[in-house]
Amino acid sequence: MDLAQLRAPFDGRPLARETTVAVVAFGAFTLWIQALWWVAYRATSALGPTAFVSGDLAELAATALSNRAVLLVGIAAFALVHGRLRGQPVGVSLPGRSDVPTVATAALVPVAGVAAITVLASTQGTTLAVLEGTYYAQNTGPLLPATLTLLTVLVGLPAYVLVAHEIVQRPLSAAGRPWAAVAVTTLFVGTIGPRELVGTGLPMRAVVVFLVLAASVALPAVAAHTFEYEWLPLLCGIPLALFVGGVLVGFAGQTDGVADGALALVGLAVVAVAAYGYERTGSVVVPAVAYVAFVVSSDAVAFALGIGATP
Repeated sequence: MDLAQLRAPFDGRPLARETTVAVVAFGAFTLWIQALWWVAYRATSALGPTAFVSGDLAELAATALSNRAVLLVGIAAFALVHGRLRGQPVGVSLPGRSDVPTVATAALVPVAGVAAITVLASTQGTTLAVLEGTYYAQNTGPLLPATLTLLTVLVGLPAYVLVAHEIVQRPLSAAGRPWAAVAVTTLFVGTIGPRELVGTGLPMRAVVVFLVLAASVALPAVAAHTFEYEWLPLLCGIPLALFVGGVLVGFAGQTDGVADGALALVGLAVVAVAAYGYERTGSVVVPAVAYVAFVVSSDAVAFALGIGATP
C-alpha cells in the first residue's frame, strides 16, 4: 500500500485528516518530551551545574536551568521538524492595533478566573495553594516563587504555543474549519491542562491513548471511502463519541470538590480564549499572553496564600 492509497480516504475530508495528523503529532511530542527529560536528568548529573554556584536558591536555579536548556533545544528541534514536514513553519507575527481588545481579553480572562477561584476556594474552606499543592516556609521571600514561575514560563510557554496552536489548531483552521479548530483545541489541550504539556505527569500510556484517538477519528473517513453504506460511517463514529465522552467524564472525575473542578474549568477557559484569540488575529502573541497571565496570577496567589501552610 503506497502513500496515495493511505491518503485517499481523507482527500475530501480535510477535518478528519488534519485532526488525525494533529493527534499523532501530539503523541509524538509527548514521547519526545519524556525522552528530553531523561536526557536532561542525565546531562545535569554529568555536568554538575551546582558545583559552580553556592546557596540553595542558586543551586536550584542552576539545576533547573540546565534541565530547561535541554528541553528548550528539544522543543525548538521538534518545532522545526514538524514545520518542515507539514510545510507550515512556525510564524511569529504581532497583532494589529485593532486586535488590542482581543489581547486585553486574553490577559484579563485568566486573571479573573484565578480571582474567582480564590474567592470560591475560601468559601469552601480551602485555598488556591492547597488546590495546586503549593507550600512555602514562613520565611520564604518572593525570589524563590518568582524563579520557579520564570522557569515554568521559560519552557511551558513555547511548548504550549507549539502544541495547542501550531500542531493542533493551525492545521484545522487551514482546513477551513475555524470554529472546529477552536473547539478541538479547547477540548484536547484544555482537558489535559495548559501547564501539563511539558511535565513528567503525562504517562507513557498517554501515547497509546493518542493512537486510539487517531484511529477513532480516521475510522469513519475510511469507512465512508471504502464502503457505500451510508449508515456505516455513523456506526464507525461511535468509538469517537465514546472516546470524547470518556475524556469529559474523566476530566470531571479527576477533580476533588467544587473548587478543584472550577480550577480545571478555568484552565479550559484559558485555552478557549487563547484559541479564539489566535483564530481572530493569527498571532501567537495572544495565546502567549493568556498562558503567561494564567501562570503568573495563579502562582502569585498560591504564594501569597501558601506561606506557612502545611500539606
